[in-house]
Amino acid sequence: MRVMRSTNPVLRAVRQESYVSDQPVTYANVTYKTLFLVALVMASGWFMLQYGQISYLTLIGAVIVGFIAVIVGTRSVRLSPYFAILYALSEGVVLGVVSGLYMNFYDDGIVPTAMLTTLLVVFIMLLLYTTKIIKVTQRFASVLVVSLLAVILMSVLAIFLPFGSGLFYVIVILSAVLSAFFLLLDFRSIEYGVESGIDQKYGWVLSLGLLVTIVWIYVEMLRLLAIFGRRN
Repeated sequence: MRVMRSTNPVLRAVRQESYVSDQPVTYANVTYKTLFLVALVMASGWFMLQYGQISYLTLIGAVIVGFIAVIVGTRSVRLSPYFAILYALSEGVVLGVVSGLYMNFYDDGIVPTAMLTTLLVVFIMLLLYTTKIIKVTQRFASVLVVSLLAVILMSVLAIFLPFGSGLFYVIVILSAVLSAFFLLLDFRSIEYGVESGIDQKYGWVLSLGLLVTIVWIYVEMLRLLAIFGRRN
């Protein structure tokens, strides 16, 4: 199978290794770690909603901690278990604050609906990937990266436009679609890691990358549901 050129630190590290581990990473290994990290996010978010103080200062602090954690966690395999957990906990705080704000502006049902929708998106994209209905190629990955950069540029332009402008809705929809398709890149990384026989210590890095995308999808689902709620 041809290896795509990638900026993914896991794939770069795998290609540099010249041996196959006697304790290779498995799909079950990555799945268990991902479920553990998701559980930490949910527990941290629930605690924030119940007992924390919802404020923009808390949000900014948690975002900074999460950003540092994901950078270190994806760059250092040795430190990845600790920083993956730190990211999950800090991101739980972020999602707790964000979810609380959406619940205040809309209704309590928006959060569980966003969670169920996120789960459905992950299942659908996994099905599309495993059945090879969508094949992850170098061109596919390049298109996603360019599309993401375009959405970021449009988001910057939208700052200077009215909130209710059509561009805002386009950005939200495109970002939601992109977040779903980026799951395919995570699945490709996991598949390549398992097929290459890399050590199970890389499972934390793979799980962390997958968690980042899942969190992104959840936020986008909240924004989409908010748009639909506003229009209704």
